[in-house]
Amino acid sequence: MVLTLLIFSVLNIALAFIDAYKIFKGNTINHVINAAVYIAMVAVSFFIFHNVWLIFALLFNRLLVFNITLSLFRGLDWDYVTPENPPKSIIDRIAKMVFGMNGKLMYGVYSIVFIVLIIIIFI
Repeated sequence: MVLTLLIFSVLNIALAFIDAYKIFKGNTINHVINAAVYIAMVAVSFFIFHNVWLIFALLFNRLLVFNITLSLFRGLDWDYVTPENPPKSIIDRIAKMVFGMNGKLMYGVYSIVFIVLIIIIFI
């Protein structure tokens, strides 16, 4: 499962790079395609391990690794929160409703949840 988390992290970095490139080129991000890619990646992991906690950990891995990396690739602060109201991404809309513009708090909470999930997986 550790390898799965590492592979998922690498894929999140690659997907963040692709989206950052699209943004720099002025292209829009197709959130439906991104969601389908994540659902496929998570589904494969679930069928291999049959571990719901791993699925939640992978989703929080995405929230941390993808979002922070995308911001950095775009030359933004690591804790960037879009000023767009409402954001285009459904996940970003929910996060903004809960955390407002406080990216540090948001990623702090995501990190704590991720760590707790990792502990649960390996107990």
